[in-house]
Amino acid sequence: MNPKKTKGKQKITIKKIEKDEDRLVTLSKRRNGIYTKLTELSILCGAEVAFLGYSCSGKPYTFGSPSFQAVAERFLNGESSSSSSSLQRSVMNAHQQAKIQELCNVYNKMVEKAKAEEVKVKKAAALAEKMPVNEDAWWKVDPKEVKDHEEVKKILEKCEGLYEKLCDEAAARIQKGDDENNNK
Repeated sequence: MNPKKTKGKQKITIKKIEKDEDRLVTLSKRRNGIYTKLTELSILCGAEVAFLGYSCSGKPYTFGSPSFQAVAERFLNGESSSSSSSLQRSVMNAHQQAKIQELCNVYNKMVEKAKAEEVKVKKAAALAEKMPVNEDAWWKVDPKEVKDHEEVKKILEKCEGLYEKLCDEAAARIQKGDDENNNK
């Protein structure tokens, strides 16, 4: 006779499991077992069932047939029929429709703003294309290709001047933005 390789199904004493990891595994297995039994009860007997539990970490888990919310509302309202729950459902549906409509309005406004920004970008690009640009502009010249030392100095001075103007403009725009934000 071969000895058993596993302990098999054994009777255990009901007490709190000390190891957190073992407790979580047991919770998962037992919860699935409870869900199975509740499903069988609902199908075999036509009962409306609801189950609510919290894990040791505070995470809720529920089961309901037809739904947890429907069974809980019926229990809390003490209803034996579903006539007033249909009224509650219609009120909830109206509330949900109102929220959906509100979200649709927000979405549509955002789409309109995006389209307006897109039009602005296209207008700015078209305006930039119409502006005359000198093909031999000083900022396009590679300083390594310029042989005249004085010419290189002039290009460098122009670059530094442009850099300073850009820094001043950026600082002014940042200050303007900060002032607008503070006024709000």
